[in-house]
Amino acid sequence: MQVIDASALRHLAMGAAVLSAGGGSFPYLELLSAEEMLQSHPPVPLIPAMQLPDDARVALVAMVGAPLALSERLVDAEHFARPVAVLAEYLGVSFDAVMGYEIGSMNSLIPAMVAMRVGLPLVDADTLGRSFPEIQMSAFAIAGLEMTPMVASDIRDNDVILSTAASGRWIENLLRPLATTCGSILAVCGCHSGRQIKLHAHLGSYSRAIRIGAAILDAQAHRADPVASLFSRERGSVLARGKVLDVMRNTTDGFVRGQVQIEIGAGSTVRVHFQNEYTLVEIGQRLLAMVPDLITILDSERGEPLGTEALRYGQHVVLARMPALERHLTPHALAAVGPRAFGYDFDYEAAP
Repeated sequence: MQVIDASALRHLAMGAAVLSAGGGSFPYLELLSAEEMLQSHPPVPLIPAMQLPDDARVALVAMVGAPLALSERLVDAEHFARPVAVLAEYLGVSFDAVMGYEIGSMNSLIPAMVAMRVGLPLVDADTLGRSFPEIQMSAFAIAGLEMTPMVASDIRDNDVILSTAASGRWIENLLRPLATTCGSILAVCGCHSGRQIKLHAHLGSYSRAIRIGAAILDAQAHRADPVASLFSRERGSVLARGKVLDVMRNTTDGFVRGQVQIEIGAGSTVRVHFQNEYTLVEIGQRLLAMVPDLITILDSERGEPLGTEALRYGQHVVLARMPALERHLTPHALAAVGPRAFGYDFDYEAAP
């Protein structure tokens, strides 16, 4: 059985930072917290979703808010385990496993820490396959699954139980202002069955993140090219290499929004737009990549992914694209995660 031990944690953290698509850099502080927990807790079993009984009760957990806000404090496993206990009491059940809503940066390590804290295995799956900024972009919301009841807890021991909601969009509409009120950091927990997870979740997402992280860290250890190593194991391509010229960013409505300009030579610049995650790459009037493509910006020397909060003037970077998951390219999914879902007035077009 695969386990999340100290080595797997490091690989997971790096790979999940790539899959965060800019919604977070390498989650160093979260990794330190998780490694400290391993000193007093056994490694977490990582179980394939297909091994879950249909009637298994799985606690799905995540941080909802702005990634930048989480850099102001260490992750507290007690905080993120709190809504799990509150939801179990509300439903009058016990949980069989823990799963993450999102395989991105800190939201990959938080479920592992919660699993350690509550003594349950971690399911090798998530509901997004990467990072997206809004709840209705989850595969469960796209499939029309009931996602409530859901519990949201802040760091001050305030717990809010959302007993019913008309849709994933309404969960987003209700939780986002709550997250803003609570300092842009909420711990959330929902409950889904083994059958729902096997039918609708993105399976193998933790294994994929570990594989991606191993490609980068192994290359660093052997003084090889981390970007080349990454794309020897994952589909994708480099769009441009250059230097960060300018970053405009604001935290509004619980999101980090803005754009970064990258000089790529001969006076040309690339603009990358973001809403927590990178959403669009353009040079002049030409679009190079767009959601649901996975857009990532990597440090040119070490190959480490740079989240929107880590971008600074003068950084030498590699701008890369990984193709969208097939499940994100159906008409129904594109309505939730395609360009129009982010306010752009055009439809998705795959890069050549």
